[in-house]
Amino acid sequence: MIRSFPCEALTWEDMYEYSRVLAGKMREDKFRPDVIVAMSRGGYVPARSLCDFLMVYDLRSINIDHLGEKPAKALAGKTKGKSVLVVDDLMDESESMEMASAYLKTLGAKVRTASVFVLETAKKAPDYYAARKPWKWFVFPWNFNEDLTRMVAGLYDSRNPEKKSLDMIAEELKAKHGLKLDEEKLRKVMENLVQHGILKPYWVSGNLMRWAPYLKRKKVKGGLGGRPH
Repeated sequence: MIRSFPCEALTWEDMYEYSRVLAGKMREDKFRPDVIVAMSRGGYVPARSLCDFLMVYDLRSINIDHLGEKPAKALAGKTKGKSVLVVDDLMDESESMEMASAYLKTLGAKVRTASVFVLETAKKAPDYYAARKPWKWFVFPWNFNEDLTRMVAGLYDSRNPEKKSLDMIAEELKAKHGLKLDEEKLRKVMENLVQHGILKPYWVSGNLMRWAPYLKRKKVKGGLGGRPH
């Protein structure tokens, strides 16, 4: 079972506003990059939003696990001598951003960094960020289903096939993570867990009442890596 930790679920509207604020800080600094590079995977959506606000048309991505391989080398001809902005969703431990920035500099890029959030626990801040936040797990709208699937699966003990109702799941998410979720969204998360063979539904008089884990349930890949690390 996953331990308790504080969470905050953000909406698309929230992230639109944070991206607008982030872009505004760059305008105040009179900075407009030639190329925006998204950190894989969290930086994809924020980077695209910044392209929209700043009217930057060259959007690339980088995966630090693939640095030096052919896909990353393709950036060389697109970034040499250019102003490049590296973007991620949040900065906590800064190693990934630093590695990406260092690599792009070896390709001749003039690099600045940005993230939507920087955590108060971070040892280093990017050049630009929309808000400084206390440590917690942020459920972004672009990975809502991924995160909630793992959290809900983590409420079960595979050694104890307890049947839980939607209300029970909702209460546990609130108690363990401070999350209060729309019933319809949570029901779709439960459906996803059933489709992936992680939970088994039980029906009573034609109404879905409870879910329980398969005795040998599949593991949810990836765990809750990233935030909290």
